[in-house]
Amino acid sequence: MKINLMEADNFTKFMKENPHLFLHPNLTPEDRETLENIFLYKENLLNEIKELEDELSEVQFEIEQIGVSENESPPKLRQISLGKKKFNMDPKKGMEFLIENNLVENTPEAIAQFFFNGEGLNKTAIGDYLGEKIDFNMIVLKKFVDLHDFKAKTIVEALRDFLWSFRLPGEAQKIDRMMDCFSQRFCECNPGVFSDAEGCYVVSFAIIMLNTNLHNPNVKDKQTLDVFLKMCKEASKNEIQESMLKDCYSSIKKEPFKIPVDEGNDFMLTFLNPIREGWLWKQGGRYKTWKRRWFILNDGCLYYFELTADKEPRGIIPLENVNVREVDDKTKQFCFEIYSTTNDKIKACKHDSEGKVIEVGNHAVYRMSAINGEDKNEWIKKIRDCISENPLINTTNNKRKVLSK
Repeated sequence: MKINLMEADNFTKFMKENPHLFLHPNLTPEDRETLENIFLYKENLLNEIKELEDELSEVQFEIEQIGVSENESPPKLRQISLGKKKFNMDPKKGMEFLIENNLVENTPEAIAQFFFNGEGLNKTAIGDYLGEKIDFNMIVLKKFVDLHDFKAKTIVEALRDFLWSFRLPGEAQKIDRMMDCFSQRFCECNPGVFSDAEGCYVVSFAIIMLNTNLHNPNVKDKQTLDVFLKMCKEASKNEIQESMLKDCYSSIKKEPFKIPVDEGNDFMLTFLNPIREGWLWKQGGRYKTWKRRWFILNDGCLYYFELTADKEPRGIIPLENVNVREVDDKTKQFCFEIYSTTNDKIKACKHDSEGKVIEVGNHAVYRMSAINGEDKNEWIKKIRDCISENPLINTTNNKRKVLSK
């Protein structure tokens, strides 16, 4: 074992301070060597721990220095976060919310850039939006694809980048439109690789089919190289380089496409630094039984879980068009409820049996019971603060006041 000068100095110092450990009569030379190695190993570990602590301190300092710009106030950031959650649950309604609240500009370029940045967005939802056969959505798709730079990349490399930026829908017509845009963009970035965009389209589609065939365990008859070459050549009007097709086949056989999987990471980020969290008893809607749930208040929503360790909530209560009040209940103490300020039911969300988020509107009120009076008052205050921080709610309530006069 090699010992540098610093380690040797430390070890010499240790020996002087602890001579009894090395002068023990029962210690063999091998024992002393083992003891020396243990000491040096411990020293190295302590130094590495110290370095990690220093790095963590630097990162923490950098995080603390990240300020919020004057025109990007905390309430607006919460609105953006809420808008992203709405988009992830329902792309159409979510985008309407983002545009109505001036969080995303209502232009194809701005929406495409919003998707391309992708932070906090569900990639399946992006794919659903881009795949819609609506003129505006198709323009957004074109702008989105144009943001990708495929220069000097092989067709497989370009497809790997492209298919990682969103989740490809299952419908054939949607895939057709997306791959058509991809093919045009690839040919723009790499002139001369294909004679036209149609040839690129044929190969791209064939590669996607090949990826499914080779790596789907349910497919028993795996496509051979000869079948792949024949299929591409027969489908294309123009000649395609066989060497390129062989490279495509080899690349896909060696490594399948990485398909984006949305696993609730957006939720996990939401729950890292909540405004308030704790146990509450929640009354059921149809059956008025009480169940203990773990509640988290953040980003203009009230989330509730069955257990604190659950990664995804059982339900989500958006704090829109609602208010909160203290109530008396014969069966429970320290009760309060969130109630609709309109004639409509509260548009909350739940997870169905398959884990998908679905919108439900069965509740005119959500009634909860706290552990004591102080806890109840704190929940009411924090929920009220969240409601008042939502500018959309303020605008709506002010409009109602004007109309009622």
